[in-house]
Amino acid sequence: MKRGPKTSSTVWEHFKRSGEKKNNVTCSICKNEFKYSGNTSNLREHLKRKHPASLFPQREPEEDADENVVTSVVDPSQEIDSSSHNSRRLFPGGSAVPIPIPTNITAKNQGKPLSKSKGSRQLRLFGSTRGDGLTPEMKDKLDKALLQMIVIDYQPLSIVENKGFINYSNNLNPHYQLPTRKLLTSVWLENLYQEESRKIKTILTDVANVAVTTDIWTSDSNKAYISVTIHFVYNNQMVSRNIATNELEDVHHTGENIARALNSIFQEWNINNKIVTVVSDNGANIKNTIRQINVHHHPCIAHTLNLTVNESLDDIPLLNTVIKKYRSLVGHFKHSVVASQILKEMQIQMNLPILKVKQDIRTRWNSCLIMMERLLKIKAPLSAAITSIPQAPEFLDTAEWQIIADCVSLLKPTEDITTVLSGEKYPTLSMVPPLIKGLQL
Repeated sequence: MKRGPKTSSTVWEHFKRSGEKKNNVTCSICKNEFKYSGNTSNLREHLKRKHPASLFPQREPEEDADENVVTSVVDPSQEIDSSSHNSRRLFPGGSAVPIPIPTNITAKNQGKPLSKSKGSRQLRLFGSTRGDGLTPEMKDKLDKALLQMIVIDYQPLSIVENKGFINYSNNLNPHYQLPTRKLLTSVWLENLYQEESRKIKTILTDVANVAVTTDIWTSDSNKAYISVTIHFVYNNQMVSRNIATNELEDVHHTGENIARALNSIFQEWNINNKIVTVVSDNGANIKNTIRQINVHHHPCIAHTLNLTVNESLDDIPLLNTVIKKYRSLVGHFKHSVVASQILKEMQIQMNLPILKVKQDIRTRWNSCLIMMERLLKIKAPLSAAITSIPQAPEFLDTAEWQIIADCVSLLKPTEDITTVLSGEKYPTLSMVPPLIKGLQL
């Protein structure tokens, strides 16, 4: 009588003899049949290529575990419930694999779940030896990676509560438990801040001089904050660090109140006697503040240029007339679907790039420059489109187009200088005299 295959190898946990063909065995995972001639090399190779996770058994969880866990096989054609943290999943390639799932989830797959026994082994995921599927080192690594992503990319703390992100995290690693928003705010971020603060304070003990930039801004929730960034040279390299963003508790942003907030920050970081200058905008309150704390003040050149250009544009009546005219033109195309579609069709007919009009922001002169540059780029299709638009706004004449072109030529160098002076990775103060002198010429 011919004996069946020996089952001492772990490979036989995933294969069984075919009923009709004596020399064939069937994969319990994907249901494919394979020839069996006395050794399991081809069977093991199949598991390695198609179901790699099945080769890593895991020990049974402790007897006092909160959930009874069984092993089940998921058919890729069946619906997958992703609402559970340990929900059934598919590995790359669409093949189903044994995954630990809670016993309170009804299995729709074929076959009976294997009952829990002392000698049974669960699937081991991600190379872990713990019952929850993660080593302490791996969990710590994932915690830090999550926090770094939130900090570096300015992600909202609520991301850990978003359904899509939770599902994404579960699919990456079903054993990793995302932290709560409260834990992120009250523990993780606070610990990270303290850790980074210690590093910067240690560096500052070896720094003789620092420059400070500061600004006051308002959040979407209408709360006022003051930000302080320090700039210094360390190990022959330029270093910038945002050391504080504090909420201004007093709603009255007087020079005295702002000075109190700045002095508190300077004392916390022990830089009172190291400040060579403070850079800020030209607001009267911040200028008064810096006089009170008795340090040198240097107005932000980029902000000064912005004020200068805005005032200059307002003082040219003819230019203001042209600006109002093309703002009306741009506004019509921004708010009319029909006009925008006609402009697009004209660009296609002329074999030109599909470009939309740009709307400016009145307090930022460079946005006005961007709007004028865009108008010049789409002048031809815009001229053709305007004739096909009912109740179209008044179009620009030849002289007005020339004014726009001249204005762009004059403002472009100022924009380039503003960009250079707004750099964060290099000192800019020494660049101011030659750049401004070149602008005057």
